[in-house]
Amino acid sequence: MKALVRRGLALVGVGALIAISIGILPRVFGRKRLRFPYLTGQIAPADYRALAAQNGWSASNVTVAPGINLNGLVRRPTAPGGPWVLYYPGNDATQLERGQAFLSRLSAGQDWGLAVFAYRGYDSSDGVPQIDDLAADAPEILLRLCQAEKLTPTQVNLVGFSIGGYMSVRAVSALTSRNQAPASLSLMASVNDIVMFRRSIWEKLDPGDDLLTQPFLAGIKGPVLVVQGEADETLGGTVQAKAITNTLAERARYVELPGVGHNALIGTEAAVVAVRSFIANHGK
Repeated sequence: MKALVRRGLALVGVGALIAISIGILPRVFGRKRLRFPYLTGQIAPADYRALAAQNGWSASNVTVAPGINLNGLVRRPTAPGGPWVLYYPGNDATQLERGQAFLSRLSAGQDWGLAVFAYRGYDSSDGVPQIDDLAADAPEILLRLCQAEKLTPTQVNLVGFSIGGYMSVRAVSALTSRNQAPASLSLMASVNDIVMFRRSIWEKLDPGDDLLTQPFLAGIKGPVLVVQGEADETLGGTVQAKAITNTLAERARYVELPGVGHNALIGTEAAVVAVRSFIANHGK
């Protein structure tokens, strides 16, 4: 009996050692990669209602998978049939609030439809973030928005910030393969090669989720606007944006803003103007 117990404990120990090795060895001996926790969280119902009550805005929800409902905000254009902008937010505990503020700045003087949705687990949206699920949700967000607003993807311009750059690339890549490509794509401080992990007591052992943008650029026809702050403290400068731009080659237009940091980018007037002009010239 004691021998069986010892054997069982030994097996548990071996299993634990293997699990630790899976988490640690790639980080010690593999290439160094930036790691970020998913900044998920809840939004109080009163705060959500307050955002939806902003001038012209309203609450909107999309169901991207069985039992998975994402909270969002939309502002419809006054003239039907006009262009729309769908914003894919960054890794932010206030995705809806910051997304709404960015879209409001972006649309200054333009009668554009505007929309932003919080990813799984963010701002009280259902579910837990897993990158395969988030990537599958990305095109569904656009398709469900089109269904609700009676649009086609060709009427919608996508803007992705930070991890939203990865999400928007996945959306465009998937829909282009179905001949449903959106009107335009703008990437702001987009990630190209990072790891995301969920908060837990085991997070240091968790290999995390790979966010690799470059493999999904081949199917994107362009043009694509890439806007990057030169002083991006989060992504370590311009390396990731330039890798995306170099892969896109002639399909990309690259705009670099000296002295601008990561989160500061979406509040920087020059960046907002660049995206606004790009959508006006290339969108529908």
